[in-house]
Amino acid sequence: MFRSKIRQLLKKLATVSTISLLVACSSFPAGANGTKVVVIGEDSNPRSVVRDSEIFKRVVSQLQETMNRGGYYVVDEDMLAVKLGFSFNTRRPKAELIETLMVANNTHDATVQSRLAVVFAIFPSVKELSFSKKLEVRIRGDIYDLKTLSPLASFEYKPKKAYLIPKDVSQCDAYCIEEIVGKNARTVARELGTVLTKKLKVAVSKIDGASTTSTAGSSVGALPVTYNFSMIYFSVVEAIKIKKAMMAFSDVTGFETLSVESSQRQIALTSKADIGVLEEHIIEAVMLADVNADNISLNMSGTDIELENLN
Repeated sequence: MFRSKIRQLLKKLATVSTISLLVACSSFPAGANGTKVVVIGEDSNPRSVVRDSEIFKRVVSQLQETMNRGGYYVVDEDMLAVKLGFSFNTRRPKAELIETLMVANNTHDATVQSRLAVVFAIFPSVKELSFSKKLEVRIRGDIYDLKTLSPLASFEYKPKKAYLIPKDVSQCDAYCIEEIVGKNARTVARELGTVLTKKLKVAVSKIDGASTTSTAGSSVGALPVTYNFSMIYFSVVEAIKIKKAMMAFSDVTGFETLSVESSQRQIALTSKADIGVLEEHIIEAVMLADVNADNISLNMSGTDIELENLN
């Protein structure tokens, strides 16, 4: 009897786990690996929140989460710092930040390259009242096309209602105020992220003139995705044939050689196709290059693609 009850309990737990997994999977947005956007904070204005503060980190984290839910792949400052060794000092002018993003786009790492950039600043304001303090948080910024260096859209969000802070310092000191600002700035960032995904959709349509609709019915920008494409042990003739075959596909918009070594070529492959269709394109290109498709190894992970000739 005891064993029978255990089996029944395990069966129920398995059912609950399956349901929970299905619910969790359904909560992820369609096109989570869609348009890549670099998000960077600007704090040149002395009234803005400095970029190395906890408030700033909370806002970036919330913006990233909300934009990911909207189907955008976010590249943040930490990723640029880790992968490229960049150092983001405080109070840098906006022009210098944009120049840094342009440098990132010219590196050999396609995973940090992005067509769109979101540059934002956070402005808190604490006003003294006779009976209390009033806190307001405003976030504003711009969306840029890094290829043409042109602004595509601007955005700003400020809650309709202010937040009250105890007037007496003994009840709420500087650390307390910073925590309240951080908490409410994160809330503002969440709302801003929703507005920002709509602004990005408009920005994408300006560049691309179209959008794709996922099977789940959500619309995401049809901007190309750039991949790190490594071709290993292919002759010059084979590599040229593969390049011509790949560029013949309408959804492949770029096939730029970044470096050539004796055994491999590093290429920035840009395409609007999803990973499955891109796999078919590569296999077909290999066959058109007169290479035996059974003698190749193709590994695709995220934005990294490795094609090796085993023959």
